[in-house]
Amino acid sequence: MLEEPETKETLRCEPCVGSHRPASGKSQDISHVLASVFKDLYTKDIIGKDTVSNLIKTKSGRSSYHDRYVEELQQAHAEYSRCVKEADMLEAHIIQARARAASTEKQAYENMKEMMGDVSDHQVKSAFSWCVDNDLLKMNNLISPQDYLPAHKPQIQPPAFFCLLKSVYVFQKLNQTKPRPKWMDEPSAQDRAEGSAKLQELKDRHSFLRNPRFQPPNAQQGGTSLIRPRGKVGKTEHVRKEMEENSSTDELVPVFLAKPSVVVFTDYSVGHVYETTLELKNLTSASRHVRVIPPTTPYFSIGLGRFPGEGGVVAPGMSCKYTVHFAPDSLGDFEDFLVVETQAEHMLVVPIAATRPPPVLTLPRVLDCGCCLIGGVKFVEFLCQNVGLSAGTFCIIPKNQWPASNLRSVARTYFSEQPPFAVSPSLFVLQPGEATVVEVVFFPTTADKSCQVFTVVCDNCQVKDISVEGEGQLIALELVSVSGEKEPPVVGEAHDLTAEHFVRFSPCNPHSVQQKKILIRNNV
Repeated sequence: MLEEPETKETLRCEPCVGSHRPASGKSQDISHVLASVFKDLYTKDIIGKDTVSNLIKTKSGRSSYHDRYVEELQQAHAEYSRCVKEADMLEAHIIQARARAASTEKQAYENMKEMMGDVSDHQVKSAFSWCVDNDLLKMNNLISPQDYLPAHKPQIQPPAFFCLLKSVYVFQKLNQTKPRPKWMDEPSAQDRAEGSAKLQELKDRHSFLRNPRFQPPNAQQGGTSLIRPRGKVGKTEHVRKEMEENSSTDELVPVFLAKPSVVVFTDYSVGHVYETTLELKNLTSASRHVRVIPPTTPYFSIGLGRFPGEGGVVAPGMSCKYTVHFAPDSLGDFEDFLVVETQAEHMLVVPIAATRPPPVLTLPRVLDCGCCLIGGVKFVEFLCQNVGLSAGTFCIIPKNQWPASNLRSVARTYFSEQPPFAVSPSLFVLQPGEATVVEVVFFPTTADKSCQVFTVVCDNCQVKDISVEGEGQLIALELVSVSGEKEPPVVGEAHDLTAEHFVRFSPCNPHSVQQKKILIRNNV
């Protein structure tokens, strides 16, 4: 009898049937604990939406206990649904706030990286407290960032009188000079001056002006320039390295400067020799040897160089001079160049150009002679004026005779003939502003359009083509009418059998006069 109560007490401590302990010790399932503590209230059965709807349908009002149970179950289920919706809403709000905070922090980090460079040691201030709704979290009994972040007190400007007193106090405090303690074995002012002088002397030994003839292998090509600003001699080693890294490798110091940079000849004629002076100035801080390679064309040549000293050496800032000769064989344009060789790696190229403003003629490209009867001759005149800035000698020859070795042999006659056209004059000279008349003769032999091409050659080696056009036509007359009666010829009467028309006069007395009017039309 005494053993039965003990048995009942042991049974009450055990969990209810169907509530198993989890197999893992780290499981978050505590249903067995709740079932063992709240045996009468907790049940493991899930009462879902379908169960509630079925109980509402079976509610008939016969049992007050069942009706009250269903109403309480409805209220509990509604409260459960509301809590779930609020939890989902809060979870979505926190996720969105974290996403906005991450985007803001990333943008702030990028801005800091652009301004400061390496920001690996810096940390961006968290923006989560500005993106989340603190009131919403407090309303749902959740911890907000304001609960664990320190609150910053707003800065309040002090009164003007207090600022004035504070500034006066600081000024008086600065004016007060406290005696500095003299440390043991501290060097005197004279010892410090001697130490500074020795240190400066040691630095001066390593920062001296080097001989430009003996530059190190990594020195800039061309030597030190006389026209570019020179840095201070006493710069430290790291400053020199920074300057060498910042300076571009393509920016070379010029050794010699050519004056003029381009040698130009203008207003020349055939049979004369023209010359000009080319000056080469040494821009470096050391004496330089120079050698000039002459042009390759036979029209240009150079003379011996004139140097300021002996041995063909140009001192810094000094110049050597060369004479450039030009002997043209025509009035055309010529191009060439000089090559200046020095001890530097790169050579200096000086272009040479001979150009002359060409004459310009107002002669049209197409000379239209119009129509002409076969067997006839038509003369057409065209005005030709030189509107250029230089004089020129012009020759008009047929296109099939160009190129010619000698224009004088081709233009022997006054007319340049290419049937059925002839152009004159074949050779003429025009000064700037002068004009002449070009005459074209058209003598067609066939009844069709004719076109011939002539070449206008100038003494400056410029060549232009012009075309001469014209149309040959046959005569076309028509007998429209004859006054009086039209009488056919009598049989046996003598008349021209090839004639298309027959005009008869009536018999008349000697020394009398008869007239008839004949109307003729030209159908050409």
